[in-house]
Amino acid sequence: MVNPFRLPALPAAIVQSGRARRIPWAGEGGFTLVELMIGLVLLAVLLGLGIPSFQSLIANQRIRAISSDLRMTLNTARSEAVKRNRTITVTAQDGVDNLDWSKGWIVASPVAGDPSLLSHTQGVGAAISGPAQVQFSPSGRVAIAGGAEWEIRIAGGATRSSCLTLSVDGRTSSDKGDC
Repeated sequence: MVNPFRLPALPAAIVQSGRARRIPWAGEGGFTLVELMIGLVLLAVLLGLGIPSFQSLIANQRIRAISSDLRMTLNTARSEAVKRNRTITVTAQDGVDNLDWSKGWIVASPVAGDPSLLSHTQGVGAAISGPAQVQFSPSGRVAIAGGAEWEIRIAGGATRSSCLTLSVDGRTSSDKGDC
């Protein structure tokens, strides 16, 4: 029968001449107040150095996400124009004559009275400027001579911007920086 109160045997390296040697760190537990304060100061310094670059990363990711959403919308509108053999219009959320796309955008249905094909509401904090509207012909080409450009800006620290370009043949591309 095994005795549950018996201590486990010590490793051979610790046992010296029949008696156990004391392990230096075995009786110490926790941190002193000085060690804790040094650790907190180091943590504060590292956070102070890391947060500005993290904000820059967040701003870059927001621009990428907005650019990707707008690109997906334009590709969807082009695809719908070809599929339905009808002209499809993409406008800013506020209406046809508005050049501010910051609130979002709509892919209008080619049939009057039908609900829009796609509606995208944009979050706060981004300034998006572009053409009043974009129309895709049944062949998938853009009805605007020379194509269109959208400038996406996010303020905060250093202002970040990106330019989304729509060519006449309906293909999109994006670059960092102003248009």
